Amino acid sequence: MHRRLILVVTLALTLVMGLWGAVSAEEWIPIEEFTIGKVLHMTGDVALTGEKQRKGLELVLDETNAAGGINGVPIKVIFEDDLGTNPGAIAALNKLLYDHEVVVTFATVRSTMVHALSPIIEEEEIPAIFGGSAWSLSELRNPWMFRVRCDDRTVGTAMAKFLVENLGHKKIAALHDSDSFGTGGYQETARALKELFDIEPTTVQKYASGTKDYTAQWMAIRDSGATAVFGWGTRSEDDGIILRQRKEFGLDNLDYVGSASYSSGTTRDIAGDTAFGVHSLADFSWNTTDPYQQEHIKAFEAKYGFLPDTDTTWTSTGMIVFVDAIKRADVLKTENGKHYMRPVKETRRRIRDALRETKDLQTPLGKANCDVWQNLIHSINVIQVVPEGERYISTVTVDFELYQ
Repeated sequence: MHRRLILVVTLALTLVMGLWGAVSAEEWIPIEEFTIGKVLHMTGDVALTGEKQRKGLELVLDETNAAGGINGVPIKVIFEDDLGTNPGAIAALNKLLYDHEVVVTFATVRSTMVHALSPIIEEEEIPAIFGGSAWSLSELRNPWMFRVRCDDRTVGTAMAKFLVENLGHKKIAALHDSDSFGTGGYQETARALKELFDIEPTTVQKYASGTKDYTAQWMAIRDSGATAVFGWGTRSEDDGIILRQRKEFGLDNLDYVGSASYSSGTTRDIAGDTAFGVHSLADFSWNTTDPYQQEHIKAFEAKYGFLPDTDTTWTSTGMIVFVDAIKRADVLKTENGKHYMRPVKETRRRIRDALRETKDLQTPLGKANCDVWQNLIHSINVIQVVPEGERYISTVTVDFELYQ
């Protein structure tokens, strides 16, 4: 009797397993959609930048879902407001993790915020794509964070060489945000000026994010005898005011070479004609000759009625990188009209590993290749802001070592 009971139970379990099929055997879990988080500037004086980042991301999101999602599974992005502050960014990420239970996430474009978020990302072991360019973020060696913009060590070297070799300056002042992005960018440019040309800044002026009056900084630059200025700004909203006041103080005769945000659409909107003539080390150029990037420009303008810029292209690139990695990670499937995902921890690990294997992926910022620092973009454009838009000057690409 006992043996017969065991046999019946065994047969019943075999039947159930057969009915469940591969879903149960491989521990796939049913889902309605695959969720991605995004820490975003949604309110406050950085909301303009945040809105552009949203548009860049949603362009690729909509294209992906229109093509059937990933293996038939629709993708949803959940946005949480960072309020433009580090505490706000931490609160936003926690909401994404614990209230919405997102599977992967975007961090932000502000390096100081990414620094604040890094411990949470590492502790929770969640793949995170970010746009902050401070080299110090690479030195964190966070195994779960991936950068989709050119890092500041590369940009600082390109900026120094352009100031001296192309513009011919020797008396150069520095103006930078005091946060980790601005400070890191200043340090990398100053390092390159010293190592390559034995030039030290005539004066170093810094400011806090959200400053409205730059009188003291511009007067110090004027008194230093500088003929050019290099600027590292975290926020387009600050950059626009800096350029307006540069002209108000009669210092627009000084050549100005700025970080990527100085050529963003938001900076141009705020600065108006005071942005004309400014050079920028920009992630993205409208005058690119790359066919893929030109198609991206056309698609973005058709959808939103204006051209993409630095603010929009890093989130477009990040979304393309995520979609590609998720597809290769084999973590989603659709069977009999129902959607499934592997267990969350396994899914995250597989996506992290797939991100590390990213190679020669076409994006609006050039080909993405994951290097040993988990940086994916390795080129930067030198452009000049002009009344017609921008004048493309050159593209600087650096050597890198692929992730092994």
